[in-house]
Amino acid sequence: MQAFTVIGIGETGNGKSAFLNAYLQRNAFQSSNKPNSCTKITSAESNIIKNKILKAIDTPGIKDTDNTDQENVKQLVEFLLNYEDGINAVAIVLNGQNDKFTKDTEKFIKIAHQMFNHPDFWEHLCIIFTKWYSEMTEEQKKTKQDEYKKKVIASINKYTDSNINIDLPVFFVDSENYKTDKKTKTELNKFNNFVFSKNAMKTTQAEVPNVFYEKVIREERNNYRYKENLISEDGMKRTEYFANQSRNKLIDYYGNISYTNWKNEKEWEIVKTKTIEYDTQNCPVQISKEPRYAQREIKTDILGIFHFSQTYNQVVGESSNTTYEIRRRKKITDFDGKISYGDWEVIKTYSK
Repeated sequence: MQAFTVIGIGETGNGKSAFLNAYLQRNAFQSSNKPNSCTKITSAESNIIKNKILKAIDTPGIKDTDNTDQENVKQLVEFLLNYEDGINAVAIVLNGQNDKFTKDTEKFIKIAHQMFNHPDFWEHLCIIFTKWYSEMTEEQKKTKQDEYKKKVIASINKYTDSNINIDLPVFFVDSENYKTDKKTKTELNKFNNFVFSKNAMKTTQAEVPNVFYEKVIREERNNYRYKENLISEDGMKRTEYFANQSRNKLIDYYGNISYTNWKNEKEWEIVKTKTIEYDTQNCPVQISKEPRYAQREIKTDILGIFHFSQTYNQVVGESSNTTYEIRRRKKITDFDGKISYGDWEVIKTYSK
């Protein structure tokens, strides 16, 4: 006999377990109308109906009341990796009493797609509205069906950045009264036909998705100075601290963006030294004038008898002495290679 497997995925309290019981035509899974989760681990049950083996996989609800979504999904993927029969239908189970297509529904679909990691996933996807009671009209059913098909397909195309053309089936059931409610029986027959028309999708490539973030994008910055400069006590050395860093940009399933802290991947230090040199300058600063003398002799004849001579110094010109100064100033090259100068100071004078 051929086996056909259905997996139910959805928010806690939407009626996954009750729907799968209706599919199997027996009370295989514990179910409740209360918002608290009854299903704590992924499990499978089966039944033989009309020479077919019907198998159902019940899963803990996403947005579980115990706040254990990530662990539940991890356990579910481990189950799928070891499930050899494959999956014929992935049923996103929704509460028919909720009128709007919500962001949570989008999240469930994205998580399921990432989890199965299979190119034919969209062909096996269907929507199940539970708690669809007999008093609800065909007009209400058609309105909700058209609304959800349109919005789900639009969401899928936006999410995959493509133009997927799928005939997404939508079914409406009153799972608690599947044995007596005629409309539910009709919908279950339609659902079974959908399941039987699909080849089993293998789950050996299943992966654990992040139930909190749709995308985790690694960002990097290199040669980043992550610490203040350290100047030595004498002011002559500066130590700079650099690193190549990374962080994650986190985009959740509702489009909100957050970031992790920057983390150093590689660290290093650069030590820079300030240098002091001296410029010197030898420059004339003053010219002094001094008289230049020549010796002269004066002879005097007195009465033709006495002869008298006298010598004296006579100014015949000027001589010049140049005074020089040797000056010095500091030439300072800082840590970044910039040059500055101190004031000139005289360290020696001389003349020549």
